[in-house]
Amino acid sequence: MGDSTITEAEYLERLRKGDVDAYMQLYDKYSAHVYGWVLRFVKVPAYAEDIAQDVFLKIWEVRERLDPTQSFPAYLYKISRNKTFTFLRKNAADEATRLQIMQRIGEITTSPYHQALWAQYQQMLNNAITQLPYQRQRVFTLCRQEGKSYDEAAKELGISRNTVKEHMVMALKDIKAYFYRHGDLSLALLLLMHKF
Repeated sequence: MGDSTITEAEYLERLRKGDVDAYMQLYDKYSAHVYGWVLRFVKVPAYAEDIAQDVFLKIWEVRERLDPTQSFPAYLYKISRNKTFTFLRKNAADEATRLQIMQRIGEITTSPYHQALWAQYQQMLNNAITQLPYQRQRVFTLCRQEGKSYDEAAKELGISRNTVKEHMVMALKDIKAYFYRHGDLSLALLLLMHKF
């Protein structure tokens, strides 16, 4: 990365002050990694390139808030993930596409860091579900985790199909609110697209 005597933290400090050269040094070092990671999800090079550019545009926009003492690759990964998930969510027009997205997410990487991160979000979803009122939790579990239809859930629970539907609407609303308060809403929306 440019002058080998300058540390990454120093480049970040310079970037915070609007140093374009420092920005380009970081871009040159990480842009290929970001592009490669995004491409594994979106599969289309042109889309991956656009998203990668958006990631670095975001870095420039928030440069004054960067913390040189924190891991820049981890922060870059977080922005890349959010941009990618937003793109995938907007382009998940049907159930088949949503299932393909979840399959891609399952193939993210074998690195312990990414596996731990994904496990963390799965745990957050489980925590959100446990916060639901009992009947709402039962409906969500039957319909989303066990794949039952509204009619099947209604029969098993002894309630009307309409009531099942109402519980599902409220469950999704509550879970999204939980993620909004505790973490990442964009990932919540992506998780909720999938019938686990």
